[in-house]
Amino acid sequence: METALFEKMNWLMKLVLISAFGCFVFFGFAPVLQSFFDPQEFISFLNPLEADMPVGQYMIESWSWVNEDGTLIGFLRPLISATFMIEYPLFGINPLGYKLVNLGMHLLCALALGRLVMVLSGKKWLAIFSVALFTLHPGTVVATGMIVSRHDILVCLFSILALNSTYSLSRYSDFTWKAIVPAIFMLLAVNSKELGMMNLIALPIMYFLWPDRLKCRRNTLVFLGSLVFVQVLYVVARKMVFGNIGGYGSYTELAAVPMHIYTVIIQATGAFFVGYTVVRVVIYLLIIGLIVNFTRGKLQNWRKVGVAFLVTGAYSSQSVIGDVATHYVYVAAAFTVLFIVYFAGNITIPGRRGKQILAGIAIMILLFAGVLTRRESLAFNHIYVDCERVFTSLEEISGSLPVEEGSTCFVQVVRNTNIEAEMKNVPLYMRSINTESQCEFIPVRNEIDGVEVPILVWEDERIVIR
Repeated sequence: METALFEKMNWLMKLVLISAFGCFVFFGFAPVLQSFFDPQEFISFLNPLEADMPVGQYMIESWSWVNEDGTLIGFLRPLISATFMIEYPLFGINPLGYKLVNLGMHLLCALALGRLVMVLSGKKWLAIFSVALFTLHPGTVVATGMIVSRHDILVCLFSILALNSTYSLSRYSDFTWKAIVPAIFMLLAVNSKELGMMNLIALPIMYFLWPDRLKCRRNTLVFLGSLVFVQVLYVVARKMVFGNIGGYGSYTELAAVPMHIYTVIIQATGAFFVGYTVVRVVIYLLIIGLIVNFTRGKLQNWRKVGVAFLVTGAYSSQSVIGDVATHYVYVAAAFTVLFIVYFAGNITIPGRRGKQILAGIAIMILLFAGVLTRRESLAFNHIYVDCERVFTSLEEISGSLPVEEGSTCFVQVVRNTNIEAEMKNVPLYMRSINTESQCEFIPVRNEIDGVEVPILVWEDERIVIR
């Protein structure tokens, strides 16, 4: 199969195939592109940028919050914040533009992954398949659809590039200043998301444990020294901003870790998105079969499998020690696809039709992945229907809310059970619609009798004022 099938095609046939795949990707992600903003996006960039928050304050507060004891905790993601600063004047309160940027970054990530598969295997058809499979992996839908989950995409992109440059460095027997390139990508990764710190673990694993490394002591010293320098620099920056290293207020209890690991595995393999147990079992058996076929009793290949598990585990750490939210699995899914497809490169089917059979299996897998992606996209879109309806109806009545110069007016927001979450977010949405409003919104579950203030309630599929 190698590259022959693709190389023998003329440019017109290649163009047709690429166009058909592009249409299939659009079919899978179209519902995501049509969805509304997530409430977190009003906090992280829409409201701060609408209110012209100073750049320094925005870089720190857009991903942070004040703890109960008054301590500033959270995250430092200046690279992501900078992208929103560039896009907001272009897109404003229109989610489509931001989501198209996310989708474009997802495609870049898939291409970077394919490049690494090509470098590891030397097989172009395998690289092409990895690009297509990761592009259509249903576990990428939420990270692509949630605009603020851009940090998952970019930390994945820069980590793949860091791993690629690390592998290339391990092939040098003479000194090269390319030894600092992995650290540069790590710097970009940690400024996208804290998960980028895992490069300090994953990159040395790849450098030292992947077979056939050509030793160069000076390269090793520069490589490790630059990684440590980036890590120290980043930790110091967080210390200066937060007074500590920031992060979450709490992490997963030890007893819950095994269940988190299991959840990551079923998400990253795609089995999580399949409704039938039999199909899930087939996916697991297929992956196990690929690993067994790849090793075939060869110690060198067992080492590669070990590196694959360690590297993928390092990049999956957020889901293990934190939440198992679907958008977190983006990075784990990328490295799962990377190594599983690489293992699949050892498959051979004897006979004249062996290559055609493999091509048919690959196409069926991609079609199956695309259907799962479409279904996940529709489910994602459905989540934000109420969010958009509440925001739109709030825009319609915002001019009717009282405004009192020099004082604050109070508005009750009655949280209705069938649209509870979005009524709770009314104050958040309103700050984006009218940053100069003096109104203070008070979410309550029932109307408070005897209080002379306007009351917002959800009636007849829209917000009304009483």
